[in-house]
Amino acid sequence: MKKMKLVSVFVMALAIFSITSCDNEPLEGEFSNGSGSSNANISSIYDKWWFDSEDFAADIYFHSNGVYEQKIILLGVEFEGTGDWYWEDENARIMKIENLTGQGQTASEAWFKINNIQNSSFDLKQSTNGVNYSSVVTYLDTDN
Repeated sequence: MKKMKLVSVFVMALAIFSITSCDNEPLEGEFSNGSGSSNANISSIYDKWWFDSEDFAADIYFHSNGVYEQKIILLGVEFEGTGDWYWEDENARIMKIENLTGQGQTASEAWFKINNIQNSSFDLKQSTNGVNYSSVVTYLDTDN
C-alpha cells in the first residue's frame, strides 16, 4: 500500500512539474504563427533579396544594419529605392520603413506586417498609414 502511495505521489509530482514547465511562449527569436507551430528565426529575413511570388511587387532587401532596399523592373527600366527600417512592434511583426528615396518613389514611409516567416518565404502586408494594410503578398528567397 505504501508503495502505491509513493507511486501516486511520484506521478502527481511529475504531472505538476510537466504542466508548470510547459511554456507556450516561443523561444527567443522565434514567434508563433497562430497554428501552434513555431516559425523560423526572424533574422532569416535579413541580408538577402526577396521577390514577390506573383512577380508583381518590388524585390526587397532588409540589411541587418537597418538599411532597406527595393527594386523593380518596369518596361525594361529598373527603379531602385532605399530607406531605413526598424521594428515598430517586433512582437506584432510590424516594421516601419522611413526615409524612402529613389526613382519613382511616391511615399517617404511605409509599414509592413510580416507573418509566417519560414527559411525561404514570408507573408507581407503593406500600409502607407500604419492602419490600413494591403492583402497578403508572399515573398520568396532568391537563393531558393
